[in-house]
Amino acid sequence: MEAVKKYVNYLNMEVEPPTINYLQRLIQQHLIRIPYETFSKFYYFSEGKSYVPSLSTFAENLHAKGWGGTCFTLNINFGRLLQELGFDCQFVRVNPGHLGLMITIDNRKLYVDVGYGSPIMKPVELESRHKHILHGFGEDIIFTQRDIHEFEVDRRSNGKSFVKKVIEWIPLSEEQLVKDIEASYLDSDDNITMRRITAVRFQGNQCYFLRNQTLKVMTYRNIREYQMRDMDKWKDIVQEVYHFDANSLQESIEFLEHRQVKLFS
Repeated sequence: MEAVKKYVNYLNMEVEPPTINYLQRLIQQHLIRIPYETFSKFYYFSEGKSYVPSLSTFAENLHAKGWGGTCFTLNINFGRLLQELGFDCQFVRVNPGHLGLMITIDNRKLYVDVGYGSPIMKPVELESRHKHILHGFGEDIIFTQRDIHEFEVDRRSNGKSFVKKVIEWIPLSEEQLVKDIEASYLDSDDNITMRRITAVRFQGNQCYFLRNQTLKVMTYRNIREYQMRDMDKWKDIVQEVYHFDANSLQESIEFLEHRQVKLFS
């Protein structure tokens, strides 16, 4: 399948048999090469197209526009890719408003998430112990079992929790997530994802986190913060860091302006 070749090629990898080692490398390359971002989400919504782009459209836009997506686009398309590569892959709901992947290899169930804008750089065997802790870029990600089908994900910075979600550890098909996907596109003030620009990219020992006009550059040791008040300078820096198509930057600014969110005067 052409889309699979394009996608794997974009990750600078080859097609291999489905193993845990291969899965781990795919995850790492995915987080390095493909950003979490809202530019494409605004575009797909404005076009009135399928909310989650097809595998071929997703792979095409990796190359043409430098896009990734938000959680549903990233994890669903990564899940589709893994299925095409021969992995036993299903989807899991993560409340509120998120989803992850359940990959089964040698009777081991592994949690995978390339759509959280966070350094979950490896598959996590949730059921193997009560608590798992991952570290990266000033962040701790703590997975704690709540009951047989529930695991809490707590993201912490400087010891303080800044977002918690709950994994429903029950395999689902794409079709069972249609309402969740639709809810993520609600064009309302309550759905903050549709009211701000966000982009996250991991590169070497740095994480670039864009929120509207603020760019944070995080390493394992410190955080630098840059405020960008000038629109042209903002466009230059965002393009340089994320390699996005220039038109999508302007379109996103206009998308937010229509919703009374003005980034630049």
